[in-house]
Amino acid sequence: MAKTPIYLKLMIGIGMLIILASLYFLKDHPYYLWVRWTGNILLIVGIVWMPFTKETNKKHVNS
Repeated sequence: MAKTPIYLKLMIGIGMLIILASLYFLKDHPYYLWVRWTGNILLIVGIVWMPFTKETNKKHVNS
């Protein structure tokens, strides 16, 4: 069994939060696209890195 690192969970969560906040609150501002693209990049990078960065569970490793 492997578990997902906390920094990837945070990256995906922050990306989703930025995207939703920009859609609802920043629609009229001139920096709307920059904020939205930042959220998109965080979300996509977090999802792409997910299969490559798994932490091993130390309980199941034979020594």
